[in-house]
Amino acid sequence: MKVTLPWRRRGGIKSAPTIDSYQLDSFNKEVYLELNPDVAAAGMDPIEHYLAHGIAEKRIASLPAVEGDNTFSSNLSNILVVTHEASRTGAPVLSLNISKELATKYNVVNLILGKGSIEQYFIFQKSATLIVPNLKIHPPLTRLLIGHLARSYNFKFAIVNSVESRFVLEDLSKNDVPTLSLIHEFASYTRPEDAFRRTFFWSNQVVFSAGIVKDNALSVNPDLGLRPIHILPQGKCVLPVDEATSSDIKLERDRIRNLIRPSNLDPDAVIILGAGFVQIRKGVDLFIECATRVLSSPGGEKCRFIWIGKGYDPEGDIAYSVYIKDQIERSGFKDRIIFIDETPAIEVAYEEVDLFLLSSRLDPLPNVAIEVMSHRVPVLCFDKTTGIADFLKENGLKDFCVAQYIDTTEMSQKILALVGSRELYQDVSRRVYEEAIKFFDMSNYILRLELLASNAINKLTQEILDTKIIINAGLLNVSFYQSPHHPNATPQDHVRSYVRSWAAGVGRRKPFPGFHPGIYLEQHGVAIPGSDPFADYIRAGCPQGAWNNLVISSESKVDIRHLPSSKNVALHIHAYYPELLPEIIKALEFNQIRPDLFISVRDEAAAEVAGNMLQSYRGEVVDIQVVPNRGRDIGPLLTQFGKVLLEKYEFIGHLHTKKSTDVKDAQMGSVWYRFLLANLLGTHKFSMADAILSKLNVEPTIGVIFPDDPNVIGWEKNEEFAISLTKNTDIKELPSAFLFPIGTMFWAKADAIRWLIDLDLSWDDYPAEPLPYDGSILHAIERLIGLPVNNYEVATTYVAGVTR
Repeated sequence: MKVTLPWRRRGGIKSAPTIDSYQLDSFNKEVYLELNPDVAAAGMDPIEHYLAHGIAEKRIASLPAVEGDNTFSSNLSNILVVTHEASRTGAPVLSLNISKELATKYNVVNLILGKGSIEQYFIFQKSATLIVPNLKIHPPLTRLLIGHLARSYNFKFAIVNSVESRFVLEDLSKNDVPTLSLIHEFASYTRPEDAFRRTFFWSNQVVFSAGIVKDNALSVNPDLGLRPIHILPQGKCVLPVDEATSSDIKLERDRIRNLIRPSNLDPDAVIILGAGFVQIRKGVDLFIECATRVLSSPGGEKCRFIWIGKGYDPEGDIAYSVYIKDQIERSGFKDRIIFIDETPAIEVAYEEVDLFLLSSRLDPLPNVAIEVMSHRVPVLCFDKTTGIADFLKENGLKDFCVAQYIDTTEMSQKILALVGSRELYQDVSRRVYEEAIKFFDMSNYILRLELLASNAINKLTQEILDTKIIINAGLLNVSFYQSPHHPNATPQDHVRSYVRSWAAGVGRRKPFPGFHPGIYLEQHGVAIPGSDPFADYIRAGCPQGAWNNLVISSESKVDIRHLPSSKNVALHIHAYYPELLPEIIKALEFNQIRPDLFISVRDEAAAEVAGNMLQSYRGEVVDIQVVPNRGRDIGPLLTQFGKVLLEKYEFIGHLHTKKSTDVKDAQMGSVWYRFLLANLLGTHKFSMADAILSKLNVEPTIGVIFPDDPNVIGWEKNEEFAISLTKNTDIKELPSAFLFPIGTMFWAKADAIRWLIDLDLSWDDYPAEPLPYDGSILHAIERLIGLPVNNYEVATTYVAGVTR
């Protein structure tokens, strides 16, 4: 039985409300209070509130009872299949086929997050279905419902189909349900932008339907590639057929056949089909443009173009359909370019058409293309737009079926070539059919999903064990690890989040200052394959190694006897925003050290502002230089002042007035800047610059000191730049995991950064503005600062209670 939410009361109000006036048998007091915190906060009786206000306000009063599980077998495990809606489109149809296939081996609970025309087909033997349209926008309901389902059915695993179903992943993970996420969407058009990151973070296994979809995801989010990713093209789906009388089915099939091939149509007419919801992503305008080119060419006179799908509404859709209609009318071929609404008799179209034109701008691996190839219909598409293009190219069909990206001229030529040669058409038709039947095999697809689900179970089991080890050890420093943007999580939640982040490769952070799990994993390894490196470190007895580093903590004492003379210390400040200089000078005042200042600015006006701002400084302002707007803060340090600093000073500091315009959250940028200043200069409670310079002065092996940032960041898009910069140095191999001053602010022995200054970079070596968010020589230099060179090591700083 199908259960649809939100739930409604039965009956109507005929008199003043009393308990007897309503069917309250399904009312749940605990659920009502949990979902309506205002009622709980007011201390009101939940039943009285529900009767007086809740019914009229359509407040949710209970969780649904799953109906349909009476067909479940006690000998089978229970699994969950989640789909984002029940429309007659790709992902829901795939979910339906997955559910039916798996119902031969498991009891299947189908959770559908949106209504649609095929919802009734999810009701079959050994299955139960819940349709919950408001789950996406109601996190408390999601938490309660997923928790209830997990406890009731003890799911062996869950298959979460589509990024649009991601809303359930967090709660499935927190209820120890292994998850397998199937991704079909392109990251470039998916919003919000963190949708893929959230999906990756909470999924035990991630499966892309095509390589082009995976590549797009990694181009938008490069760090998502830190975990194993699977590419698994789906099998051929069986389309749901409406439960109608045989006469109704015949009428619909005849109607579609008649629309495609009317009785007065030339028997030799060639039908080219397009299909899908009418929207710009599907490239309906490109379909019409190709049609116009073909119909205007010799040999095109016998062609007819048909588009089947919902959404063509020139009267109501002024964003797209109105222009499609105008395009058709201006083409002069409105009687040969036909639109047909969505139909359950789509199979008839596959039987009647000769070619399928997949005109989409972006379309992962559409079921309709797989279906039509199984009917021996050649598919044509544009390169770099769909996984179907990769399939065709891999099977030697590129020359006949794949046009250059959005090249409608080449596409029309390929259509005309197939239309004009019966021998070529039959050969391509045969090859498309034979390869598609082998490649898109649903039975094999299901088997491989089961193997990945088994792997997800093993991964989650290990995560649970690792979480317990870390909790029991008590080594995770919550004040360091936790993000200031998530202050209310419990210590147990922080540990779980830590383990999940390292398993997922998303949002990785360090558990405490002075330890880098990535370096431990790379240089020490783990005893149990796939286990968490921090948990392994604890199991191994916390061995010391390159993964540990010296930490200068705000809780330690500063021995100013070791403080070098201020005349041996230079501090370069790139004051792109000179109005922020007073904040730096104020922080310097917390220390005894008064380094010589070297200031770089963007123009003469900024130089004047900087000079005025620095009048109160009790040390010496040696130089203020206007520099080109190239190289950000690094160019002025290395190119403008580098040689002078090497010649005259033993210790060099580097700061800049940070306003990160790349970070969309302004608060995040402000928190980061305060974090950097506290860790490099200090606070009213601790003289960090004095502590750093004292340590540099007495520790011969320490070369660079910078803040211990809890975030773990790698090369990202910068490794090739780093390789180029280090090819003539003693650095022979770049590590995968390493420490570096995130934000490019640090203190160093002059000799430790000499090699960077000796690169002799000119202003022209730096890229012109605007710079990308990542991927430049400057981002590479930022990372190279932390590498051990000339036997120097790095140390980090930690100010208790200050993190980001």
